[in-house]
Amino acid sequence: MKVEVGDRVRFLNEVGGGKVLRILDKRMVLVETDDGFEIPVLAAEVVVINRNADSQIIGDDSLPMPTLPKQTDKHPKESNQKAGSAAGISMQGATERQGDDIMLLLGFVPDSLYTLASSGLKLFLINDSSYKIFYTLSSWNEGKLNPIISGLLEADTKEQVAYLVNDEARSAKTLNLQAIYHKGMPFKAYQPEFYDVEIASLKLQLAASYVENDYFDEKACLVTIADTQKEVLLERMDRESIQGIIQEKENQHVKNKPKKSLPVNEIEEVDLHIEELVDSWSNLSPGEILNIQLARFETALQGGIKSNTKRMVFIHGVGNGKLKYEIHKLLDTRFAGLKYQDASFKEYGFGATLVYLK
Repeated sequence: MKVEVGDRVRFLNEVGGGKVLRILDKRMVLVETDDGFEIPVLAAEVVVINRNADSQIIGDDSLPMPTLPKQTDKHPKESNQKAGSAAGISMQGATERQGDDIMLLLGFVPDSLYTLASSGLKLFLINDSSYKIFYTLSSWNEGKLNPIISGLLEADTKEQVAYLVNDEARSAKTLNLQAIYHKGMPFKAYQPEFYDVEIASLKLQLAASYVENDYFDEKACLVTIADTQKEVLLERMDRESIQGIIQEKENQHVKNKPKKSLPVNEIEEVDLHIEELVDSWSNLSPGEILNIQLARFETALQGGIKSNTKRMVFIHGVGNGKLKYEIHKLLDTRFAGLKYQDASFKEYGFGATLVYLK
């Protein structure tokens, strides 16, 4: 049955369902789930259970109230203003432009730089790319995500997604942003974002953190979520320079730890947490961190193969799952002859992969 706007549907491959809000293209539809989120779904992966349902989405009354409410925009033009210094208005349905680069940022704009201690903060989501972005902003509370706002951000636009009042701007609060990149034309696929940002940061309370920028008339503190151009530049860096950074850290470990000879073929552990690989990493982007970790993984794995090590455990942590995903992708392609599995839960939790070299 062809899916239409207003249909109540159930997901074929997941629990739950919702109401069809929009037909995105020939393959995808936008569904408002029973939890109140708007997500893009393949039309082939839903089944219609009620044609053109007008009833309210089940479960709406059970949703928690957002802890960081969105403020009514005092300047409507700012809500859909074109990103970049040559500001303009991005019209719904305008011709989509070509391009595969992604630039996604969060922008914090204070009510007043002169009274940061008591000033509220406007939080903007900035999409400086040719992709449309389906996004969900939530806050962490006792291990669960409380929804704040979700929606569709057009290409080359910014939108105010939250307003942090005085106490909220300084309380210990972690926001989570999830984003899916999409176009209404053939496009290069990118992994969805799953990004946590700490609000109770000293950086947000320092006037020096707010700088002139291309996105706002006033000074703002910008947090980069994704920047494909920067990641490409890092990938082009000479591998020896990355290894030099890693080797410098390893040399310090050698100085601080007593030497001991390990038997040949004994299991080897490799910790891929960035703080174990480099000394100064606070200014690195997520893409730069990931590339350094993958360079260390490949080097350690090749060294283990040459030294006849039987098994290696790579400790990657849980995080957002990107590092584990990339490691498994390398094992499935570049090292396809090796078997691997999740390491012992008792010893490593869910944050390690065991690779059999022999």
